[in-house]
Amino acid sequence: MPIAAPIPITIKPRFPIVCIGMSAGGLLPLSKLLRTISPTTGMAFIVTHHIRTVPTLLPEILSRCTAMPVQLAPPSLVIQPDHVYVLPSGQEMTAEDGYFGVRTRSKAKGWTNVFSVLLQSLAKSRHTGVAIVLSGLDANGSAALKAFRDSGGITIAQSPASAERPDMPQAPIDTGNVDYVLAPEHVAAELEQISRAARAPLQPS
Repeated sequence: MPIAAPIPITIKPRFPIVCIGMSAGGLLPLSKLLRTISPTTGMAFIVTHHIRTVPTLLPEILSRCTAMPVQLAPPSLVIQPDHVYVLPSGQEMTAEDGYFGVRTRSKAKGWTNVFSVLLQSLAKSRHTGVAIVLSGLDANGSAALKAFRDSGGITIAQSPASAERPDMPQAPIDTGNVDYVLAPEHVAAELEQISRAARAPLQPS
C-alpha cells in the first residue's frame, strides 16, 4: 500500500536499477520476489547484504529462483538489464555511471552501511532507481533513502508484519520516506508496473 506523500515519478533515460537491502530473514522474501517477477522486465537487480568474512552463497541460491543470470558484481562490470548482481562479501559498491565500483568496505566496525553507499551512488545516476528494504537488523539504508527518493527514486519496504526481522524496513517507514509498504508476494507486481512506465514512450509536452 502507498504510505508516503506521493511525489512525481521521474523516469530517467536508462533502464531501471533495483537496489535490494537485506540481512537477517531477508532470503525468504527475496527468493519469493525473484520467483514471482518476470525475468524480462528490463530491470537490473542488485542485492546487498551484511556478510563480512565468508564468501556469500547467494548467487548459487538465487539462481534457483529465477531465469535471469545471477552473479557476483566484479569491479568495472557494465550493468545489464534482466540480470541479478550480488555484492561480494566484505565489499561495498557503487553504480553511478552504469557500471560497478567495488571496494573494501569503508566502515570496518559496527553496523554496515553497504546499502546506503549503493543508494547514494544511484541517486546521482541517469538510471531510474528503485530501492527495496527487506527483513534485517539495524537501519542500514534508512538515512540515504530520503536523498534517493528526492532524486526521483522509488522506495519500497517489506511490510514489518511479514518480516522475520522488521528493524530494517520499519526504520525508513518511520521517517516517511517509503512510497510503498508491501508483503513480499506483492512487490513483483509493483516492479512490473514501474518497468512498464519506464518502457512507455515519452509523451510530447
